[in-house]
Amino acid sequence: MTEPIGPIESPRERVLPVVAKLQTINYDQVKPLLDAKHKADPLAGIAIAHLEDPAVVTPDGEYHFHAARVFTSSPEHPNFVKPHYHTIGEEPYVILSGSGGEMNLGRVLDGQVNWDAPKNVSEGETVIVEEGQVHSLRNTGEQPLDFVFGCPDTHLQDPPLPGADRFFTASLPNGTPPQYPQAA
Repeated sequence: MTEPIGPIESPRERVLPVVAKLQTINYDQVKPLLDAKHKADPLAGIAIAHLEDPAVVTPDGEYHFHAARVFTSSPEHPNFVKPHYHTIGEEPYVILSGSGGEMNLGRVLDGQVNWDAPKNVSEGETVIVEEGQVHSLRNTGEQPLDFVFGCPDTHLQDPPLPGADRFFTASLPNGTPPQYPQAA
């Protein structure tokens, strides 16, 4: 007879300690770090600051913590997290400030991105991006949109780096949410 192995956690449950840590990070703690970042990372489309908080270990690896800013947008200069996905592990976000955010989630199916309906997000909200889920956070407000997130280091690395786990979708059909300005 086989011994029970105990309860099996869903991926969402496995990342709850990461979410709990994110919810303790204070905006006053990260604002000076983000204020020092005057322009966005051209690949990701946002400014990112690594936080020195200790990593949280999950079955999917060590989750490190980062603050990020999506600058204000205009039709000529839309600002959003460039749509991408990760094949290993979830990526929770906690929105810290900003007057308007739009979270877009989807999946790559048959070589194209199929987007869900956009979700408006605001200060204090938590979004857990699932493994394999395409995601993009767009600033729709009049102020920078600041948030914190947790992820394995591989989520911030792009192929061809060994182990890299950030895959941009702009080159796929429907790779950018259809409601984004065409200049995107």
